[in-house]
Amino acid sequence: MNNLAVDTFRNVPALDKSYTTQEKRAKSVVILGSSRTTEPLMEYLDLCAKTTKEFVQNGYNIITGCGTKGIMGAAYNAAKESSAVNLEGKPIQNLAIIVNPLWGDENLNDCVIIGKAGSESERIMKFTKVSDNFVIFPGGTTTLQEAATLIRHNVHSDECGLKKIILVGREFFAGIKQQYETMAKMRFLKNAPENFFKILSDKNEIVKAIIKK
Repeated sequence: MNNLAVDTFRNVPALDKSYTTQEKRAKSVVILGSSRTTEPLMEYLDLCAKTTKEFVQNGYNIITGCGTKGIMGAAYNAAKESSAVNLEGKPIQNLAIIVNPLWGDENLNDCVIIGKAGSESERIMKFTKVSDNFVIFPGGTTTLQEAATLIRHNVHSDECGLKKIILVGREFFAGIKQQYETMAKMRFLKNAPENFFKILSDKNEIVKAIIKK
């Protein structure tokens, strides 16, 4: 690990408790998805950037792992470039929780690092402590791990503890939808799958599902 990484982890709290309040959780959106850029992902990169800007303009902080490529980069850069202030007149923040060791593609300069984790599993659980809103775009095995863990959180939570989980891409997430419908038929779930997550593809639908009017 280089000196920058050592200094970064030494100075970052395990989790900044000031971001775990109900008010902060309600006004933050965690955006997840591929950390790589591929040709089939291009339409989602554009959708992610536009959606992120909508959230920022409506007063929501954006939380990512601060990667610079793929969906992560699209969300991070859109948040960085969207200047807006909240109802208190304070700048909307681009927030990040980083994993030790760093993946190597993080931009640590244009965000506020609010926590650190020793594994991806630990980071996912910390995301649930700082946000009630999750928008998950297509990605690889880590993205599927994140989606499954977050949905499991909802399955085992009471109504007051449910997170808003939006999976973006009806075709990409069709398999997850079918799997949870099968589990519901077999009575492995206490409610229908749509109570735990929604699958959407349109920007306006995604924004409307998250933003409280």
